[in-house]
Amino acid sequence: MTPEQFTQALSHPPESFSVMVKDAQIQYRRWPKPDAPGLLLVHGHAAHARWWDHIGPALHHRFDVSAIDLSGAGDSAHRTTYSSHLFSEEMMAVTNHAGYASPIVVAHSFGGTLARVACFLNPHWAQQLILIDSVIPSRQPTPPGNSNGVKAAPNPALQSVRPVRVYATRPIAMKRFRLTPRQPLTHPHILTHIAHHSFRESEAGFVFKFDRAVFNKMAPASDLPTGSEMMANLQTKTSLVIGRKSVFFDPETALGEKNLLTATKHLAGCEIKTVDGAHHHVMIDQPLSTIETLLALTADSDEGPDRR
Repeated sequence: MTPEQFTQALSHPPESFSVMVKDAQIQYRRWPKPDAPGLLLVHGHAAHARWWDHIGPALHHRFDVSAIDLSGAGDSAHRTTYSSHLFSEEMMAVTNHAGYASPIVVAHSFGGTLARVACFLNPHWAQQLILIDSVIPSRQPTPPGNSNGVKAAPNPALQSVRPVRVYATRPIAMKRFRLTPRQPLTHPHILTHIAHHSFRESEAGFVFKFDRAVFNKMAPASDLPTGSEMMANLQTKTSLVIGRKSVFFDPETALGEKNLLTATKHLAGCEIKTVDGAHHHVMIDQPLSTIETLLALTADSDEGPDRR
C-alpha cells in the first residue's frame, strides 16, 4: 500500500460512536453501509481501533464495518479490573449498538483470543470468526491467550510500580512507539499514523492511551477452558490468517511448530491462510494482501439485510 493509496483510504473517514458497558464508555468507529452484513474489527494488545483505518474503507465496499476500542485502549475508558467476560460483553455491545444481528468478527493477536472467548461464551452471536496471527494455546496461559508474550504480574498491586511515561511533545512520543514483537517496517507511513493516534495530551504532557496495567488488572479466567478446548467446541465458522514471517507461526522454531500443529488440528487446511511477506502485524506489513484474504474468506457471507 503506497502512501498515496493509504491517503486515499483515509479520505473515507468513519463515524464515531460510543456505548456504555458495565460503567465504562466504549468507543468504536463505523463505516456504515445500510442493509450490508455487519463486520467487527478487533485490535490486539496495546493497540486500538485506528490500526484498521486503512483496512475498514476497503471492506466497506461489501460490509457495514465497525472497529472497536476495547476498554483500556484507544479512546475507551480504563477499568480497575478487566476480564475476558467483560471484553466479550464490550464486543457484543458494539455489534448490538450498530445493529449487527450476526456479525463477522475479524480479530488480531490478543484480540483474537478475546473474540474466540466471546464466540465460545455466546455461540449464537457471530456468523464467522477470522483470527489474524492469533495463537490457540493448548494450556491455560496467564493472562489468557496472550500471544504477544507479555507476562502478568503475580500481584495486582505491582501495577503501581510502573510509572506513566510522559513525553513533552507528540513527535517525541511517536519516536518511542514500537511494535511488539519487533519487526522490519514495510510501510512506515502506516505506523506513523498509528503512532500519532496512540497518545493523548495530559496536563503533564503526552501519554499512551493504552492502560499499561491491563494484564496486571486481568481477573483470572479459571472458569474458561483452554484455547484448544474452546476450538474443539466452537460453533462459529472460524478461519486463521497468519503472516509467513510471524515469529508465532515460524515452523523452524519449537514455538512456531507447536502453534501451527495446534491450529491445523482444529482448522482444515482451507481455513488457514498465509500472507506472504507479513510478520505478526499482518495488516500493517501487507495491507493489500490482508484485504484480499479477508474478502476471499468472507465471499460466501449472506448479504441479506437480516444478517446485519
